[in-house]
Amino acid sequence: MKTASRSNNRLEVLLSSAAELFSTFGYQATTTRDIAKKCGMLPGSIYYHYPNKEALLVAVYQEGVRQLTERVQSVLATSDDPWERLELMLATHIEMIVEPTAYASVIIRILPDNVPSVEAELTRLRDQYEVVLRDLVGALPLPLGCDRRLMRLFLIGAVNHVHVWYQPGGSSPSEIAKELLRYFRCPAQSNSEGSS
Repeated sequence: MKTASRSNNRLEVLLSSAAELFSTFGYQATTTRDIAKKCGMLPGSIYYHYPNKEALLVAVYQEGVRQLTERVQSVLATSDDPWERLELMLATHIEMIVEPTAYASVIIRILPDNVPSVEAELTRLRDQYEVVLRDLVGALPLPLGCDRRLMRLFLIGAVNHVHVWYQPGGSSPSEIAKELLRYFRCPAQSNSEGSS
């Protein structure tokens, strides 16, 4: 049991070290030697856990998606209202991006096509998370003819770039999410009111 626990701890340190370096310096500029040095391992020890740097990136992505999904599902359990649930999801997503969370930064900043050898796997992981957003948008009471796919793409594109202009002390993630949805929600509400 002690050996397994120690091994798991070393793996957690390895993943968090890789996530921090990938998010700070980028995937291409980070070497396995850099990662080994940061987590206090011999370079060859990394290959005990992962066959190459690409596999390590996939593992970092997988952990990032797990963290994002877990945190989002936790807040979604607090509401049954479709609009409020979407707002909660977006606010949580923004929080994960603007907080010093290396895993979320890797998912946002390293696009699948940046690493062609594992592009399909990284895309699958991103899509796995975005299914949550797809289902939330799908549950909205929108007017007929609204393109829910485009709405989902608009939303994910907008929140993924918040880190570019976000300033601590300014609008909170919750306020940003509420304001973003206001532009989609107002037409839906006026249409609904006009038809009643």
